[in-house]
Amino acid sequence: MIAESNTSDTSKSMKKRLRDAFGYENGLYEAIPHLLVFLQGDTSIAHPSPTMGSKKPNQIEFMLCRLIGAITSDEIPVIIYLDDLQWADQATLDLIGMLMLDPNIQHFGILGCYRDNEVDRRHPLFGLLKAVRLNGIDLTEIHVGPIERESVNSIVSDALCLPPSLCRPLSTVIHQKAGGVILFVIRFLNSLNKQGHLVYCLESRRWTWDLEKIKSERVSEDFVVHTTLQMNSLPKPFQTGLMIAACLGSIFNGPILRKAIEENELDMDSFIKSGKDGGYIEESESGSYRWTHDQIQQAAYNLILPTQRESFHYHLGRRLLKNSANCDMNGDFLFMIVENMNRGTDLKLNRDEMTQLARLNLQAGNEAMSTSGFHSAAKYLQQGINLLSKDSWIHEYDLTIQLYDAALDTYYTAGQFSNFEVAVKQPLTHAICFEDKLNSYHHLVRFLTASGRSEEALETCLSVLRTLGVEISPNANAESLLTEAISVKEIIRNSHIHNLLDLPKMEDFDKMAAMTFLNTAVLCSYETNEFTFFFVICRMVKLSVRHGLCSISAVAFSLYGALLTCPIISDFDESYEMGRLALRAIDTLDAFMMKQQVFLFFYGSIAHCKDPLQASAPKLLEGYEAAFALGDMESVTAHLQLYAGVAVWGCGEKLTKAEEI
Repeated sequence: MIAESNTSDTSKSMKKRLRDAFGYENGLYEAIPHLLVFLQGDTSIAHPSPTMGSKKPNQIEFMLCRLIGAITSDEIPVIIYLDDLQWADQATLDLIGMLMLDPNIQHFGILGCYRDNEVDRRHPLFGLLKAVRLNGIDLTEIHVGPIERESVNSIVSDALCLPPSLCRPLSTVIHQKAGGVILFVIRFLNSLNKQGHLVYCLESRRWTWDLEKIKSERVSEDFVVHTTLQMNSLPKPFQTGLMIAACLGSIFNGPILRKAIEENELDMDSFIKSGKDGGYIEESESGSYRWTHDQIQQAAYNLILPTQRESFHYHLGRRLLKNSANCDMNGDFLFMIVENMNRGTDLKLNRDEMTQLARLNLQAGNEAMSTSGFHSAAKYLQQGINLLSKDSWIHEYDLTIQLYDAALDTYYTAGQFSNFEVAVKQPLTHAICFEDKLNSYHHLVRFLTASGRSEEALETCLSVLRTLGVEISPNANAESLLTEAISVKEIIRNSHIHNLLDLPKMEDFDKMAAMTFLNTAVLCSYETNEFTFFFVICRMVKLSVRHGLCSISAVAFSLYGALLTCPIISDFDESYEMGRLALRAIDTLDAFMMKQQVFLFFYGSIAHCKDPLQASAPKLLEGYEAAFALGDMESVTAHLQLYAGVAVWGCGEKLTKAEEI
């Protein structure tokens, strides 16, 4: 709608708000291509930087909150309608809560529907509504009950093209039988017609009915049970089609349904026509098919006997897998296969079948992670691990290490720390080489740091670095630090600062791994041992100069520049020069993922040595934007703290911008 009015003042105002909210380089443009299409008329928006690929907790949620906040205004209020909230998972409810509680989102409302008979005090939705009320957000509840008798009479009158007074006896019985549930009323009318209790009389040219037979009709109070009983009278091939379609989800397309049907099992075209004529399914604008109501889908699913459901799902998934090409194995189709096959894991599967399903869960987990579906990814990867045999570290080593590596990343990102602590022990114990343990150590250090166990995290980092050939003493002091700093200054002087970015790219795997752990050790040591912190910085620079450059080298140069400003060195000229070098390295080394760190150290510790303090304020906000885009909340906080200091003490400004943020 906004894109269609691309030349209007409203559209221009929207573009400005989006630029203010996301800056010029943001992974959201990659995640939502149409947003970039809308903004492409602005030449200041270049190609999106690959920030959205980083896996940070709540990254997508934060970005969506910013997006909604930028879109809405008094001219463009936004209301989001969400149906069937009783089925919403925790991640979805968390996002809804963030949208409702974010003070920066104005002119925005959520209209949600749920079945109150399926939501009790233990349901996550109840907890969300309670939390929203406690935060002072106005909630208006509208209870929608069964329709009244007169409304049913109006429906029957319209359907039969007869006066309301003539239909009242029939509609009264229908209202009693269907309980005033509109879907039930419509389906009950259809069933009366099929049973011959409600027929069109050619002689009188009107609908007629046998009221006594309708009164004696036994009808379950449960709509799903009633509909399932009606479906049981349908032809067997059609019932088979209903059962298969019910397992494919609320929306399915023709090609997938065709792959799910065995040869000669039923006629696809006949099934679709009968399903549409019977009011079970309908065709959407995209050419897909959807159930006319989730209760009808449930009724169709209930045609499968409970004792046969696991087997039905598993063999349906295998049939989809068999009839698919490798190019089809992605997205929703992959999830559909894995979801169905996972329902059959309690069957007596042989070793090859379990291994195949574990691989599929790994593939599904990676696919979900690539779209930031962290909780779904964790579910698939945990299922894959559960399917591994006890000797998988021997007979399926590659699959096992891949599952655990992906699972650790997912557990950490999704905040499933209890699962993380259990899983991280496996690769550290069973991996056959140190290289295969590095990913586990990396996530372990992140976990320990996030848990406030910085000393333990630093010990782990230093142990890994020793194995990688980088020795850092935990007992460093001022004298040894000065010696190390002089050594680094000599190396840089011999290489010439202005030539550092011409050094070759780092290719040695161990050295690149060491740079990753050194970058992680920066945060751990800063909180526990300042001398070790300085030593870590010096080793990062040495590795970069001696073994080649990588993206983390940009951070190393900015950190080293900050180090040169400390009292025992106080070399402000070289400090500033190293800082400017780090800024250039962001582009030269494609180190956009490190931008927030480089900006933090340069504009927070170095720039004011040469430049006016006021000049750092907008750059700190730019660094804040980069950190926010990555979901790096530690850097977000640090940038805002520095900006507040610069704004108050350095510029005498009011904190209006920080207050807005």
